[in-house]
Amino acid sequence: MGIKIIGVGKSLPERIVTNDELSQYIDTNNEWIMERTGIAQRHVATTESSLDMAAAAAEEALQGVDKESVGLVIVATITPDHVTPAMAAEVKMAVGLPNAVAFDINAACSGFIYGLWLAESLMKTSTGAGSGEHGMKRALIIGSERLTRVTNWVDRGTCILFGDGAGAAVLENDPNERGILSTYIQNYDDVHDVIHCKANYINPPFWEDDLTPIPLYLRGREVFKFAVNSINEVTTGALVKVGLTLDDVDWFVPHQANGRIISAAAKKLGQPLEKFQISIDKSGNVSSATVPMALYDLKQTGKLKKGDIIAAMGFGGGLCAAGAVIEW
Repeated sequence: MGIKIIGVGKSLPERIVTNDELSQYIDTNNEWIMERTGIAQRHVATTESSLDMAAAAAEEALQGVDKESVGLVIVATITPDHVTPAMAAEVKMAVGLPNAVAFDINAACSGFIYGLWLAESLMKTSTGAGSGEHGMKRALIIGSERLTRVTNWVDRGTCILFGDGAGAAVLENDPNERGILSTYIQNYDDVHDVIHCKANYINPPFWEDDLTPIPLYLRGREVFKFAVNSINEVTTGALVKVGLTLDDVDWFVPHQANGRIISAAAKKLGQPLEKFQISIDKSGNVSSATVPMALYDLKQTGKLKKGDIIAAMGFGGGLCAAGAVIEW
């Protein structure tokens, strides 16, 4: 029994902010940003909500799919439009998925792969739309973020990194396919508080808490080390579970956090950079959305063939990391 990916989608805001434009607001320049991150531009949502982007990516991924057969919607996000309702519930309604169970998850930049992990398990064991003897028929997994609304736009060390967007994948339960071969999920205690973003609450008269808003921040060197090591752990861990090696992988689809991280991870894994899908130059770090967006980009190149082995990996706040091995 296999849970395979049958459709992918991507949505980006219309507004593009280049490095040169960013240098009009903070002390930086294109060369400095490119050298440290590999990012040339990012998309910034000015009128688009997280829901708008999530729904658009979902609609593209769902092309040709019977929407009544979708039994599950999972949205991974750290920047939902509302505390409640869940974004997944809003996507279910906006896209028209009458039979789906819907909920959100927050696993930062690993969120999409956490979603794959959850969906695979639920689809094999739960009833839902179109369920049969093998479980739930189809599921929709989305990563959607508006990171630019929690970014510190006067901190040049972080604001250069982030962008907005959404990516989506439709999964199908097919006993004749292999699909998701394995997942490997890991959490680590963030004892040094290297990635953090404080919630912004309305101040009631009874609280004594300090409710000063604190935007998204990270400690670059610590994050770099964690990222490279965790990519190695979750990728090799997922491969070992199915008896594969790094050389068996046709394509690596990593979280697009920083071009330097991807290059360092490729070196640590002993794999050519040409096997890594790199999309960060055009969209920056979009947290939970980067893996499905990069998978979409890889498919659009025309290089991805049926039967290819893909290793996807995410890492981020929590600290958390996740890897998945997928047969296309």
